[in-house]
Amino acid sequence: MSTLHRPRANLPAAAAAAALTAAVLATASCAGGPEPTAELTRAHTLISQAEQSDAQQLASSDLETARSELRQADQDAHSQPQLAIRLAQQSSVDAELALARTRAVKAEQALRQINADTATLQSESAREHAAATPSPAPAPAGVAAAQYQ
Repeated sequence: MSTLHRPRANLPAAAAAAALTAAVLATASCAGGPEPTAELTRAHTLISQAEQSDAQQLASSDLETARSELRQADQDAHSQPQLAIRLAQQSSVDAELALARTRAVKAEQALRQINADTATLQSESAREHAAATPSPAPAPAGVAAAQYQ
């Protein structure tokens, strides 16, 4: 009889262990992977940098795409972390693209300004050089008349 009681005595412990294992597996499967915290933080930071660099005016399409992807990543962070990671990474890429395009536009604007300033300086220099160069003096009246006789 003691052998019959032993398995019954262990049955609640085995059931508790099985329930605990099932709970751990269910929790792990709901999590679905690592939290996308680092990727989300990076994307938020890059979007902030793009906004501060005037990307809204100079690369608005890229910036809006990055924002949209980040909003979706924020929403999916807990329910679908792998998707959220991918969206946050894509958002980061689009924010970097917005930054690069903004920098390129600003560089082109600076180059145009430098070229305009250079042209102005060259024009002023040519004008000053022309004013400083003496024009040939007219020949005395008697010399010119003697040459034609």
